[in-house]
Amino acid sequence: MFKRILLATHGTPGARKAEDLAADWARKTGAELAVVSIFNDDWKHMTGDDWLNTSTARMQFASYVEDQVNDEMDALEQRLREQFQGLNVRFLRRSGVVEDELCKAAEETGADIVVLGAYQKKQAPGFKARFENRQLHPQLPCPLLVAP
Repeated sequence: MFKRILLATHGTPGARKAEDLAADWARKTGAELAVVSIFNDDWKHMTGDDWLNTSTARMQFASYVEDQVNDEMDALEQRLREQFQGLNVRFLRRSGVVEDELCKAAEETGADIVVLGAYQKKQAPGFKARFENRQLHPQLPCPLLVAP
C-alpha cells in the first residue's frame, strides 16, 4: 500500500486525528512515517506597531517568537516520539510558506501520500499554520488525505 507517509501536524485537535490515522496506516503497512511541522513565517512581515519600529525591538521580538515556536515544536515532537514508538519515524521542521514547504517535504521524503488534519476553528487551541488549497494542490507530488 504505502511505503512512505508524510504527516503534517502542529498538534491541534484536527491534526491529532491525522496523527492517529497516519500512525495506524504506518503500523499496518510498515511504511516509513515522516512528520513535518511548518512554521509560517508571515509574522516576519508584520509592521506598524510602534513598539516594533526599532531594529532592536524587531530583533528581540523575532527571537522571542522563534523561541516560543521552537518550544512548541519540541513539545510536539516529544509527544509524538512517545506515541509513535515502534514505528520508523523521522521528524522534519520547516519555516516558510506553508504550501511550498509541505510540497518540498513531500518531494524530499518520496511520500506516497500526505496526511493532514481538517481546518480547525480559529479559536481552537495551539499553533496554527493555514494554507490555501489552490496553492497547495498543483504543487503536490502525491495524493493528499485530510483526516476526518
